[in-house]
Amino acid sequence: GRTPPGLLDGVSALRILFQPVIETRPGENGVVASAFALVEIDEVARLRQDGGPAAFSAGERAYAEARSDPDRRLAARLAAKRAACRLLGGGTEAGDVEVVRGRYGPPALRLSERAARRMRALGAREALVSLTHERQHAAAVVLLLREEP
Repeated sequence: GRTPPGLLDGVSALRILFQPVIETRPGENGVVASAFALVEIDEVARLRQDGGPAAFSAGERAYAEARSDPDRRLAARLAAKRAACRLLGGGTEAGDVEVVRGRYGPPALRLSERAARRMRALGAREALVSLTHERQHAAAVVLLLREEP
């Protein structure tokens, strides 16, 4: 079929096409659920300009500020937080999820006790995250892995 005129114009199309997705297929490959989130870099730039986003931990801000592209780094972290919060539900907020990484290691999620309880209640034992960014957008995928029998 044809794409309706204007559907793919500009950023609003990205908001439509890339809304966070939650997929659940218990038992398949050990994945309890997965989510994808996309964030515009400009959103984080505006948040920082307006006094700074309270959703970021001191460690996340320090990591981003030590790089040449802090808005991109924070946008990827915001995408990860949004994806994780959608998966966990139960009142989980961005402040309950922190994106951390070792010196050369991949990113990981550090969950508050409340978020960790929600994850366990969903039958998951671990959360994995993957981050990416480019000039205008950042994205994250979060997987919840089930507990071993």
